[in-house]
Amino acid sequence: EVAQCGDGYRHEGVEACDDGNDSNEDGCTNECEVAQCGDGHLHVGVEACDDGNDNNSDRCLTSCEWNLPCEQNVALTCGSQEYWYPGLQEHRMVSVDACHFQLDAPTDEEWTSGSDLVDRLVTAVGGSIEISDVFDDLNRSGRRGITNLNATRLENHNYLGFAWNSGDMDVSYWYPQGITGTGDAFANGFIEDRRALIVSWYHKTEDRPTKGARISLFDLTDVDQPRYRHLLLVTPKENGSNIDFGPAEYEHGDRDALHAGGIVWLHPYLYVADTFVGMRVFDLTRIMRMSHTNEKSRIGVDGARTDAHGYQYIVPQVATYRLSESSCPLKFSAIALDRSSSPPTILSAEYRRSDIQARLVHWPVDLATAKLMDVQGVIQPRGAVMAAQTKVQGATSLNGDYYISSSSQYQQFGRLYRTYPWRSESNISAWVYGCEDLYYEPRSNLIWTAAEFPDFRDIVGIPLRTPEVD
Repeated sequence: EVAQCGDGYRHEGVEACDDGNDSNEDGCTNECEVAQCGDGHLHVGVEACDDGNDNNSDRCLTSCEWNLPCEQNVALTCGSQEYWYPGLQEHRMVSVDACHFQLDAPTDEEWTSGSDLVDRLVTAVGGSIEISDVFDDLNRSGRRGITNLNATRLENHNYLGFAWNSGDMDVSYWYPQGITGTGDAFANGFIEDRRALIVSWYHKTEDRPTKGARISLFDLTDVDQPRYRHLLLVTPKENGSNIDFGPAEYEHGDRDALHAGGIVWLHPYLYVADTFVGMRVFDLTRIMRMSHTNEKSRIGVDGARTDAHGYQYIVPQVATYRLSESSCPLKFSAIALDRSSSPPTILSAEYRRSDIQARLVHWPVDLATAKLMDVQGVIQPRGAVMAAQTKVQGATSLNGDYYISSSSQYQQFGRLYRTYPWRSESNISAWVYGCEDLYYEPRSNLIWTAAEFPDFRDIVGIPLRTPEVD
C-alpha cells in the first residue's frame, strides 16, 4: 500500500514520525513531522506555549516557555497595610522587585460579557460611532496660550499651551486629571491626519449620585484654533431584563466619582486609572449619541429616550484589570504609556501626600491586541521603582529615564523631576500650578500635563529634557 501520513506506521525515508492521529498538539504533527519549538503548534507535555515567532518580548519565549519573569521577592518590605523601602532618600529613585505586584486580567467570559452589554446598549440607543467621527461634531473652542501665572513659571521653556473656554476654565465641580493623545494611540501619532489630546475630568461634588467622569477630545491639528467636546464615561448595566447605563463611579464606599487620575489612549481602547482597583477599559469604537441633552439631571435609557446628564455622547466601559488579592497594596493614581520599552508598558504611578514611598510599576502591553500582556490570566510587571518624591500626580518613562509630575513642591507650583534609578539626585524642571498626569508626545518631543485648579487650567507641554548623567 502507498504510505500515508496518519496510518500509524512510520515509513522510513518518507516520514519523521507517524502516531496515527490528527492532533497537532502532541509530539508528532499531522504532517508527520516531529514537533519543534517555533512551529506554531502547542505540543502538550512538551511545550508550555508556541506562538511560531522569535519575539522574546511577547507572551511566549523562543524556548516555548511562558514569559513569566517573576520568581522571588526581594528588596521591598510589604505588610497588609504599609510598604516601604528602608533608607529611601528624597530625590534618589531606586529600583525594587516588581514581583510584589500582580494584576488579574479579565477572563474571556468577562470580555465577552462586557462586550455583549455594550452591544445591547448600542442596539437600544440606535447605533454607535467611533471617536474619529466625533471630530466632525466638536462644539467648544479653546484658545492658544496659558495664564500669566504659569507662563511666568515656564518662562525659560519653549512651551506650547492652551486654555479651555471660560466656562470650563472656572467650573468648580469638574476637575481635570488625566491626559493622553494620539501619540499614545497610534504609532504615527495621528488619527486620520489629526493631532489630538484627550483629558479626563472627575465630578467633584458631595452630592450623590455623582456624574462620574468625563473626557474631552481636544483637536490640536490647528494649534491656533483648538476645538474640543466633552463625552461622558459610563458603565453599562442590567436593569431587570433591560439594558441601562450609569456614571463611572467607584465600586466601593460612598460611590464617589471615578477620579480618572490617569488615562492612556491605546486604540481602540481608553485605559482609565481606578485608584483602588487597577485599570478600567473603555471602548472608543462604540461611542453612542444621546437622544436628549436638555435635562442634566437625567441619565440612562427610558424607552426610546436616552440621557447622559446633558452630554451628547457616552463612552462605555467594557472591562477591568484588577489588582490581584496576592499582590502587595498598590494605588493606581495615574498611568502613562511607554512605547520605548520592550515590551511596551503602561506605567502606573502612586500618589502619597506626606512620604516619598510612592511606587511606579510597568505593566506590559500587547500592541497587537491593545490589551495588557497576560499569561494565563495574570499580568506580571516588567519593572518597578520607588519615586522618592511626595505628591506624585503623574509619571512617564522613556528609554529607561523617568519623569515625575509632583504638585506643591515649590510654593504653590509643581515640579517636573527627571531621573533614573540609582541616580545621585533628580534634576528639576519648573512645572505649573495644579500639575497632574503626564503624557509624552513623540512627534513633538513635548511632555504634557493638564492643570486642575479653576482659573489656572492650562494644558501645557514643554520640550522633553533627559536627566543629566552622573
